[in-house]
Amino acid sequence: MITKEEYANAIVELINMARKDCGASRTCAQVLLSAYNGDAFQLNITELCNLDADLYAHAMIVIMGRVELRKEPQEFIKNGAAIFDELWKQWINYHVKNRYNKAGK
Repeated sequence: MITKEEYANAIVELINMARKDCGASRTCAQVLLSAYNGDAFQLNITELCNLDADLYAHAMIVIMGRVELRKEPQEFIKNGAAIFDELWKQWINYHVKNRYNKAGK
């Protein structure tokens, strides 16, 4: 069973990476945003291959924490709603309505 502290720490670690601009950032954002609102953002699980061992462990803790604790991730961090709004805007291209809308398709 994931503890609230483990869940909160993993959320913070993924947020720190999601705010950057690299392949791991994209994956961390997908994990967080799909835990926040799975109807709007969905994790492509093959993206987990972009993570190093530590980030992968944090991602799995977030996934397990969301299921086991039944609480959205923004509830576990200070200014969570504002931070997740920021992530939503930063990664809007991965919203389900935008994800597969590529030019020419």
